[in-house]
Amino acid sequence: MSIEQELLQQMGDLHQRMHRLFNDRLRAQGASLAQLKLLMLVDRAGSIRSTEIADALAQAPRTVTEAVDGLERDGLVVRSPDPNDRRAKRISLTEAGSMIIRDVAPHRDTFAAEFFTALSASDMAEYLRILRALNDRIVEMGAPSSLGDRPGSEGGSGQ
Repeated sequence: MSIEQELLQQMGDLHQRMHRLFNDRLRAQGASLAQLKLLMLVDRAGSIRSTEIADALAQAPRTVTEAVDGLERDGLVVRSPDPNDRRAKRISLTEAGSMIIRDVAPHRDTFAAEFFTALSASDMAEYLRILRALNDRIVEMGAPSSLGDRPGSEGGSGQ
């Protein structure tokens, strides 16, 4: 295995383990990572269409519709008519949805602090520099510059 392949493998493994562990910790608080990711995307956008959510999260439109239906039932988001397309709806956070994000923030901060104790301050700064360089490179290769954008599109989702 080349070093490039091993780097990709290690990055994937780390992402998957972090995702699982953080999701398990969120479940203990009555939330889920999938729910939080969707709520945070809507929060950043202010108001967003389901198709934009599907693109940003790389999910099937039906999956997004079901997730939004659940969040709407729970009073965390609200759908309203899109002023530019009467067939479409825009999804926005309710105060309860905003509260979920605020309530989870300390758990996310604790998780990050615990996780990054493996690195010194200078290691974290170097890791951040490397991640920024890799993010810049992936955008140069054609990935969207914002996670709410489609590849090759300009603009953003309010980030």
